[in-house]
Amino acid sequence: MMMGKPVILLSSVTYAMKGRDLLLRQGLRAYVERIPPSNTSGCGYGLYVPRGAEEAQRILSENGIKILGRLEQETAL
Repeated sequence: MMMGKPVILLSSVTYAMKGRDLLLRQGLRAYVERIPPSNTSGCGYGLYVPRGAEEAQRILSENGIKILGRLEQETAL
């Protein structure tokens, strides 16, 4: 069975690390992920947020971290 893994796309690894630290301080678990570069994902980094991806996007935006988009990476269960 395949399931979507929410990854919030960010413009750089620096923003991904800053975002991860911010979310951890807010009580949300987040992991920096390397994703294949594309036109939409920039340099190819994002944050995987297992629970609360919508809340995480809100927190990041409110704190000045620009979100390029979101994708659902397929993962096998």
